[in-house]
Amino acid sequence: MSFDHKAFEFDWQAFSAEMLPWLKDALAANDGKRLAAFVDANIVACRSPYDGEQLSASWQEMLETGGAQEIADFALTKYYNPTLDHGLGGAWAELEDALPVSMKIALLGQAIPHFDPGRQGSYFSTPTDATKSGALLNRMEIPALRQYGNFLERAAGDGRGVYVTF
Repeated sequence: MSFDHKAFEFDWQAFSAEMLPWLKDALAANDGKRLAAFVDANIVACRSPYDGEQLSASWQEMLETGGAQEIADFALTKYYNPTLDHGLGGAWAELEDALPVSMKIALLGQAIPHFDPGRQGSYFSTPTDATKSGALLNRMEIPALRQYGNFLERAAGDGRGVYVTF
C-alpha cells in the first residue's frame, strides 16, 4: 500500500452543508445504507475514488468490503475530482520532517472523527484554513513546500477547501 500524500481541491461549503452534519454519526454507527443512498441520489456527481471514472448504477459492484468507510470514500467524491491530485506524493514524510512542529498541520488539515477510508489518514482544510496553511508554507525555502502552499492558497482563493488522503 502506498503512503503518498494526495491533496485535492474540495467543495467545503457544499460538503459542510450536505454531508458533514450526518457523516460522523453514519460512520460511528457503521451505517453504510445511508451513505449508499447518498451516492445513489448523487450518482451523476460521484466518481470512483480510485480512478476518477464516473459511477454507474452498478457502482456497488466496485466495492471491496462494502463497509461504511469504503462507501463514504465514494460519497465524498461528490465534492472533489480524484484525478486532480496536487499532493506531495511520497516526498511528504521527508518534507514534513523539515517543518517545525507548529507548522506540520499545514500539510494535512484536520481529521473528521471516524472518517478514514484508506486507514492511513484523511484530513480536511476549510478555505480559511487553507489560506493560513498556504501562507505558512510559503515562508519556507523548500520549493516543494512553497508549491504546495501556492496550491492551498489557489484553492482557497477559488472559495474551496482541501481534502488530503493517503
